[in-house]
Amino acid sequence: MSEDVRSNFTVEVLRLHLLLYEYACPTYPLSTCHLSMIRSSPRLLSLLFLATMAFAVHPSQHAAAQSGTVTYTHTVVLDFELPPEMDQLMEQFKDMIPSSVTTSYVMDFNETLSSMRLLEEEAEGANNSRFESAGGDVNVMISFAGSSGSGSLGAPQLIASVGNLDEGTYTNHYKFLTRDFLVTGELPELAWKLTGEEGMLLDRQVMKATATMDTVSVEAWFAPEISAPFGPDNYGGLPGLILMLSIDDGSKLYEATSITLDTEIEITVPDKGRPVTQEEFEKLVQDRMEERVSRRVNQVIIRGN
Repeated sequence: MSEDVRSNFTVEVLRLHLLLYEYACPTYPLSTCHLSMIRSSPRLLSLLFLATMAFAVHPSQHAAAQSGTVTYTHTVVLDFELPPEMDQLMEQFKDMIPSSVTTSYVMDFNETLSSMRLLEEEAEGANNSRFESAGGDVNVMISFAGSSGSGSLGAPQLIASVGNLDEGTYTNHYKFLTRDFLVTGELPELAWKLTGEEGMLLDRQVMKATATMDTVSVEAWFAPEISAPFGPDNYGGLPGLILMLSIDDGSKLYEATSITLDTEIEITVPDKGRPVTQEEFEKLVQDRMEERVSRRVNQVIIRGN
């Protein structure tokens, strides 16, 4: 069977299964639908029979999740408001402030784990972008802080973010204030809905799914031929690798630029650092940032996480 025929067959079988899921479990996430939720009907039984036969004819096409590496560009829109008293002071800097910041990330994945990190070249040379000016009794510093921060005086530097599919958890290794932190939590479970839209990305057929998390809109384009339920920023749970992810109507956007599939990828869960929860770590970062601002006059920090 040729590669194109094999890919088309995979997509068609997946479409059949997704139709089954949406009909059987209309109010549950795709990843949590199971037999106890299924409504019995002649139509459902027909769909189940066709899907089962499809897998029986070509079981090797859907055996195990694939392993590999994908590179994403990560674009964050910088949308912020300044206090009215600072409008005049900041007028001279308005042309220096970009409308968005773009970085690149690499994500490795295998059957059960995914590991995301900042692209090595950017991690080595990345520092907060600063613009400083002094006039009379006023000192102004603009600091763009994000995942590419230095990890000492800047924002937290993400060393690795590992998602564990079997346990439903993630572990993020950060460097902040010269110290290592391990932030743990549960992987987000989204009630994905298929839109029926399809497209091509990196010469692979992709399908669109949407969801809402804490009132924030999430849009994903996933490749069903790459049977790995992972995506950037620990988003996943779809029957295929997410190649494009838009959060909050494009305020944060991930787009795959390259994919390399491999037979085996080894991923290690980080164990170096002080264990903290997501809430504890965010409070620590916020307190330190506010402390920095209090030491300077008219300092503005724009965080592009």
